[in-house]
Amino acid sequence: MTEFRAGRRLLRDDLPGAALIGLLLACLSQSCRHESTVGTRLVHDGLGRPVEVPLRPRRIVSLAPSVTDSLFALGAEDRVVGVSDFCELPRGSRAIARVGGLLNPSLEAIRGLEPDLLIGTTSGNDPSLGRQAAALGLPLYTIDTPDVDRVLDAIRDLALLLGEETRGNERAGHLRARLEAVQARVSKRRRPRVLFIVWGEPMVVPGGSAFLTDALVRSGGDSITADASAAWPSFDVESAIARAPEVILTTSRNGAFLERLRHDPAWAGVPAVRTGRLIVVSEAIERPGPKVISGIEEVAAALHPVAMK
Repeated sequence: MTEFRAGRRLLRDDLPGAALIGLLLACLSQSCRHESTVGTRLVHDGLGRPVEVPLRPRRIVSLAPSVTDSLFALGAEDRVVGVSDFCELPRGSRAIARVGGLLNPSLEAIRGLEPDLLIGTTSGNDPSLGRQAAALGLPLYTIDTPDVDRVLDAIRDLALLLGEETRGNERAGHLRARLEAVQARVSKRRRPRVLFIVWGEPMVVPGGSAFLTDALVRSGGDSITADASAAWPSFDVESAIARAPEVILTTSRNGAFLERLRHDPAWAGVPAVRTGRLIVVSEAIERPGPKVISGIEEVAAALHPVAMK
C-alpha cells in the first residue's frame, strides 16, 4: 500500500480542516507515491522468497484457477480485480477482468487494473512470472503446493496474507476433517493400481512430485506413474499397458480419447479395460486448491464405492 493510501484513514478520521489539506497535498508529492514500511509488511511466499505486500491487499490479480478458488473460499472475491483466462467463477459472481493465460498473462492488462498484489502458483504459472512482476513494480506471492497437506497449509497462509486468519483456519480445518473422513473409510481397503491420464495425445500423467499423485493416494489408489521423475511427464502407451492398471481415470476433456482406448485391441488385455473400469471424473482433483478435497471424495467413491456409501 502506498503511503498516500495508508494515510487516507488518518486524513479522514483524525485531522481538522487546514491540517488535513496540508497533509493531503504532501501525500500527492512524488515521495509519497513510493511503497513505505508503514503500509506494507514483509512475508515469505511458498517458495521462501521475501515479498513486500500491502498490510491488507485490496486489488488482487489471481493468476491461476486454484488461487481464484482459494480467494473465493476465503470470502475475498470483492478484492479480486483480475483472474486468468482459465479461472472458473462461481455461478452468479460479478464480472471480473481476464488477464490472459497461465504461462502468458498480459502485462498490459494487469497494469491497467492497478493491482496491489499478484498471486500465482508453481503448479501452473511460468517461473519467469516473478521477473515480469518485478518489472511492473508489483509484489508477486507464489503458492507452492507439492502435496495435499501443503494445499491446506497454503489456504491458511493465504488467509494470513489477506488478514482473514480466523476464516482461513476454519476453512482449512473443515477441509482437513473431510479429508480425514475419506482416509478412515479407505485406509484398510486394497489399493487398486491407477492410471490417471491428464492429457490424452501425447499421454501426460502425474509423476512422483505432482500433488495429484498424492491426491490419488489419499483417494485410496496407487498411481502406476508415481515413479516418474518429472511432475507431469509424457508417458508412452506401451509402458502404460505393461503396468496393467486396474482403473483408468481421466477428465471430460479426454473423454473421446478414453473411448478410443476402450476399443483399442492393444489395450484389450489391460485389467481396467477388461472390467470396464474406465472412469471420467471432474477436474477437481487436478486443482491444488480447496476443490481438491471434493476431487478426492469423488475419486475415492469411484475406487471404493462400497466404502464411500
